[in-house]
Amino acid sequence: MTKYSSEFKVRFVSKYLEGGISYNDLCTEFGIPHAGFVKTWVNQARAHGIDSLKVKHTRTDYSQTFKISVVEYVRTHQVSRAQTATHFGISPSQVNSWYRIVRDQGVAGLRSKRKGRPAMGKHKKIKPIKKLEPTQEEKYQQEILELKSKLHEAELDRDILKALATLTKNSPKHFQQK
Repeated sequence: MTKYSSEFKVRFVSKYLEGGISYNDLCTEFGIPHAGFVKTWVNQARAHGIDSLKVKHTRTDYSQTFKISVVEYVRTHQVSRAQTATHFGISPSQVNSWYRIVRDQGVAGLRSKRKGRPAMGKHKKIKPIKKLEPTQEEKYQQEILELKSKLHEAELDRDILKALATLTKNSPKHFQQK
């Protein structure tokens, strides 16, 4: 169950979008302790409409390629995970979860897992937790993801160096030679 109902979120966001009131004032009026996740509601409503604030009671299974594209978007577009969630229309906590899984386990960790309760056996055996071995395709996807991240970082470094060169070229000389 969610902490705030869909109707509550819609009222809050509608009042904010009407204008003339700040996040903090609305939070005080509605009795919300802080404006952190409220901004997510407003951004989601702006991006996908007010109807996107309605609580969904259906479970969505995302493909591994979709999860990889979400993590890739975070790494290569210089946006926060909350902005990425708004862009893809998913929960920010889901983006954080996938990002952490890729960081810790690699792309293989995003593989769909069996769901449900395990079958009852005569004797319960405790199976050791084994690390998922990535398939060849997952190895390629991991490598592509890492290369795109490195390329993005190199582009940022290049842009910084260009800006620095422009600033030093146009700045007055500090010392005049005699």
